[in-house]
Amino acid sequence: MIDPTLPVQHASVVAWGGGTAVVLLLVLIASRVFRREFAGRRHAEARFGAVVESAPSGMIMVDRSGKIVLVNRETERLFGYSRDELRGQPIELLVPNRMRGGHPQHRAGFFADPRSRSMGAGRDLFGLRKDGTEIPVEIGLNPLETDEGLFVLASVVDITERKRAEARFRAVVESAPSGMIMVDQHGKIVLVNRETERLFGYSREELKGLPIERLVPVRFQPQHPGFRSGFFTDPKTRSMGAGRDLFGLRKDGSEIPVEIGLNPLETDEGLFVLASVVDITERKRAEARFRAVVESAPSGMVMVDQHGKIVLVNRETERLFGYAREELQGLPIERLVPGRFRPRHPEFRSGFLADPKARSMGAGRDLFAVRKDGREIPVEIGLNPIETDEGLFVLASVVDITERKRVEQELRRLSENLEQRVRERTAQLELANRELEAFTYSVSHDLRAPLRQVDGFSKLVQEAVGSTLDETTRHYLDRVREGTQHMGKLVDDLLHLAQVGRQAVNTRETELDGVVREALADLRPEIETRNIQWNIGSLPALECDPGLMKIVFTNLLSNAIKYTRTREQAVIEVSCSSSDGSTVIHVRDNGVGFRMKYADKLFGVFQRLHRADQFEGTGVGLATVQRIVHKHGGEIWAEAELEQGATFYFTLGGSLPEARG
Repeated sequence: MIDPTLPVQHASVVAWGGGTAVVLLLVLIASRVFRREFAGRRHAEARFGAVVESAPSGMIMVDRSGKIVLVNRETERLFGYSRDELRGQPIELLVPNRMRGGHPQHRAGFFADPRSRSMGAGRDLFGLRKDGTEIPVEIGLNPLETDEGLFVLASVVDITERKRAEARFRAVVESAPSGMIMVDQHGKIVLVNRETERLFGYSREELKGLPIERLVPVRFQPQHPGFRSGFFTDPKTRSMGAGRDLFGLRKDGSEIPVEIGLNPLETDEGLFVLASVVDITERKRAEARFRAVVESAPSGMVMVDQHGKIVLVNRETERLFGYAREELQGLPIERLVPGRFRPRHPEFRSGFLADPKARSMGAGRDLFAVRKDGREIPVEIGLNPIETDEGLFVLASVVDITERKRVEQELRRLSENLEQRVRERTAQLELANRELEAFTYSVSHDLRAPLRQVDGFSKLVQEAVGSTLDETTRHYLDRVREGTQHMGKLVDDLLHLAQVGRQAVNTRETELDGVVREALADLRPEIETRNIQWNIGSLPALECDPGLMKIVFTNLLSNAIKYTRTREQAVIEVSCSSSDGSTVIHVRDNGVGFRMKYADKLFGVFQRLHRADQFEGTGVGLATVQRIVHKHGGEIWAEAELEQGATFYFTLGGSLPEARG
């Protein structure tokens, strides 16, 4: 236990407690009392024994031969022996086996130079308990001169908890995500963690004992001792280098931007500073990217702190408001607000900071900003909160909408003109419709009557003198009757087309299957003698006008019947599909088809893609179908190939599907 040759307890141990020093002080006082009151020996011994017995640490008195002559109750608790078991035993009984060999020599050294000291400087000390377990200890030695000779009184403190605290401290420091460096008052590095090794490229063995200036760039080294002295003069937790950029110097000579926090540590060895060092290279890059984005933004960018002070602007802000950025930085943002709006602006700013989220400023009202020259400009402002280590900032994007306002005014003027023109055009259309109605009436009554007369008288002539007419005259009369009948059919179709155009659409949910059956029933005379394979799929119920839909299916199916006339086996299909959320109805046949380059003529009035002597018709039916589909908000188109049949597609409302040809 006694190690008299080691002069001073290791600093790291003393730094964690002062128990030994306190006990040594008590022992010194007791020894002096013992000597001073030697004449009243029994009384002095009693007082000395009381001091030793009540000491908070283990107290062990040992003679020159290394025999234990006295222990206190704390020693009994500490080592697990009773005092009767310890008295007369060599002190080495309490020393771990691995340390016993050198212990007598250390003891002899102490008696050769008897003075108060700590034991085991530079190494950890352990005591051996009765149960064989070891405990870390701190030992203080004090010589006692008596009539019986020289003794050593050792105070023994169990530092298990202190060691645990040291271990926890070192574990925290070691596992810290930032570099941790402990420096003494002389600027020497006494402790670093693995992150410091990674950060600066040194091993911890290389750094311990070096001046902290080794990690400071050369250009800053002359001033650094002054900063260090200033910290030790007023030791408190603080950030280092507030208001200026800090850099660390790596072993390879490269510099890294850093952020440093300083924390004072009071110990028995004196004051230390624990510095946390964070590599902010990525932060600096992010800041540079942020500034580059802000600087290159096409709109004015203004960053404002919580007090309403401008801290950053870009070049577009300079151009927009006519200030240099040096003039704007530090000014209240209200400098850019027109005078009539300034009194309430702080209130709006406080409202944003109370609920910071990206938003447009001044929704529902016109915003204006004031330039350096006093001129106001209409603006659009977007607000974005920016959370930083320095607090909450607001980044405002400011867009000059002078040109937009001018365009809006011009569009408003054009819109008003357009509305006037629409009203005029509507009046013209209403007039044209009235004229069309008059024309329809005229055709219905004035044109159809003569046609019926021509047809009727031609028929009477044929019946009266038909047997006496030569073949040529009879042919002429047949042609006259055919022409009047075709003209009558054409007039009927035109009247029907006009009627469809004027007819209101009365929609309701309609089963298209039933509409197709009704159309086929009307077409029965045309299909009774034909060999037609009908493939009628299941059709949905849609919102439409059932009467108009019957006209659509009647025309499309009549077309399919007509243009498959040349086929021995006609195939006509009615089906549906979905495209872009719309229902597409298909009417397909295997008839003569047509060339797609003429597809744009299909739905024009009087437009026919086949000769009249091949397939009869007026060229009005598909125009009627298109008008009905358009009145339902739909589209109609066709795909075909010559002699390979044709397919007509239509929708009722919705966008035009991609299948359109």
